[in-house]
Amino acid sequence: MKTDALNSRVGAVMKWVGIITALISFSGALYGLIHWAGEVRDQKRVFGKQLKSGQAQEAAGDLTGAWDSFKHAEATVVDEGVFAKLLGGLSAEQRQVRTAQQDLAMEWFRSSRVPDGTPFSTIADKLVSVLTVGANTSSGARKADLLAHIGWAYFLKRRDGDESLHPDAEYKEAITADAKNPYANVFWGHWILWNHGPLSEANERFAAALSSDRARAVVHQFQLSALANVRSNDTDAAWLRVVSDMQVGGEKAGSALRDEVCNRYAQALQDDALKQQILAQVPATRQVELLQSALQSEGISEVQKTTLSVALAESLEAAGHQQEALENWNMLAIELKSQPHPIWSDRVNAAIKRLSRKR
Repeated sequence: MKTDALNSRVGAVMKWVGIITALISFSGALYGLIHWAGEVRDQKRVFGKQLKSGQAQEAAGDLTGAWDSFKHAEATVVDEGVFAKLLGGLSAEQRQVRTAQQDLAMEWFRSSRVPDGTPFSTIADKLVSVLTVGANTSSGARKADLLAHIGWAYFLKRRDGDESLHPDAEYKEAITADAKNPYANVFWGHWILWNHGPLSEANERFAAALSSDRARAVVHQFQLSALANVRSNDTDAAWLRVVSDMQVGGEKAGSALRDEVCNRYAQALQDDALKQQILAQVPATRQVELLQSALQSEGISEVQKTTLSVALAESLEAAGHQQEALENWNMLAIELKSQPHPIWSDRVNAAIKRLSRKR
């Protein structure tokens, strides 16, 4: 009987020991869970801060700083606890930061921005690796965007001297994924002209890029660059047509583009063949709108004003607005009295005489 009572008490004690042990284990687990949750909150806070910082730096043009911020954001995801990995708690953040890195890499390649005297290939490899990972896990338009920029990166590296790379292979693969991809098509058109291919073939690519109705400003930027690389009457006229299309589409033109418009017209006013080629590609009424816009821009010099005014008067006449053209020629004649110009003065006087007879 005494033995039974002893065993009963021992059993009760062991039962309580088991309960207490279980409570201690549960408390430890609960503490670990609470601690992990706190870590996750801290990581998400740091992640969000670094991501926003990188986006702000990218918007401000500090691409190197943005890249560093995104790498710091990525590190907060990589350093998460094992329990968080098992639950996949930060998978959304991983996707978010990788997308941000890919977008930054594409912008960086488009800007080709590096310190003076530094080959672009010095930063190309790390950016290409990010795009390659993204392209391998993407499809459709996103895959095509990434492949197109890999191709552009190869072009930049090839320009630096690495002739083993073939950008057009990436462009073709991108177009297989998305036939109207704006980046792949405009980069390919640029490549065609860079290699002195036919303008008609490049124009097909430019048209396909614009047909997507996506990234139109970027397409026009690279289209203008491609046409400027090959100077001829055809490409100069096509260049002005693109600028006119941009104006019609409401795209803003900066002072650098305006200055180049003035330079093209200064050349055309001395070259009848070029002038006729421009008229064939850009209707006179569209030229009038383009020239009037350029004349109204800020920071225009007196020389530019005179050049554009002469071109405007001729375009008005070509468009059939003879009275308005005559008024512009008369205003030019008054301005040239104080600052005579041998070429423009003769042209202005001849135009006034010609149009006055038609009245």
